[in-house]
Amino acid sequence: NWVVWKNGCRRLNLKNRILLRATLSFILLTLLLVSCEKESKILQLELDIAELVCMDGQNIFEGRILDLEGIKTFTANIQTQKAQISYWDNQVSADKIKTHLGEFGFTIDGNPGNEVARGRLPQCCFVPKSHH
Repeated sequence: NWVVWKNGCRRLNLKNRILLRATLSFILLTLLLVSCEKESKILQLELDIAELVCMDGQNIFEGRILDLEGIKTFTANIQTQKAQISYWDNQVSADKIKTHLGEFGFTIDGNPGNEVARGRLPQCCFVPKSHH
């Protein structure tokens, strides 16, 4: 009877040890992931956007930039035709932001966006700014 009890304990210990190891591994992995998450930096991006000349253009731009994951803050200035964007570098990249906006027809830093999408932007986006 005593032998059966001992073997039962041994088996239980083994199971517990495996479970404990798995739990510790999981905790360690979680800590690693959390610390990697904290490593992410907030980067700044400034873009010249030719179509940022009217409220409609600004509204479309704001809607499109908010489609992206990882944008922290942004400003779109129709006086200067510039957009300042701050973003989490572990969620989105400057290239991804530019590509995304380009797909909606915006001209970024002199590079025209998607032609079909440009055709869908309101006419007021193409009124050249008169610089006094």
